[in-house]
Amino acid sequence: MSYCTLTICFEAPFWVGVVESEDDEGRYRVAKHTFGSEPTDPEVGVFIHEQWNELHFTDELQVRKSGGTKISYKRMQRMIAKEVASHARRGTKAQQALAEARDVASTERKHRSAAVKREKQEERFLQRTDKRKRKHRGH
Repeated sequence: MSYCTLTICFEAPFWVGVVESEDDEGRYRVAKHTFGSEPTDPEVGVFIHEQWNELHFTDELQVRKSGGTKISYKRMQRMIAKEVASHARRGTKAQQALAEARDVASTERKHRSAAVKREKQEERFLQRTDKRKRKHRGH
């Protein structure tokens, strides 16, 4: 069985809905929808019924299932302090997943634009060499 949660929060200057989906196997996916102005209950209902299938979820992430053991208060404080001291990404699981997806899209976009730039440079080089050859023919 899987379940989804929709959390609506204000991220200046817009209201944003974060949809988190998790199933029994521990697969976790996240999607983000920007509402703009503060959404009313009917607007949220329309979003769920009409635009739910248009959401772009991140790739599936494997979530660690926490064990049934209870961690003592002091140990938990030490673990939190250690994690904060390390420069790990901060934020909720959903925010981390969205940031990772944004990073992947950014690197792909950089690779594509670099390839296009190389092609344009190569084309300009060929145009210059052809022009030089035409000028050198002596007509």
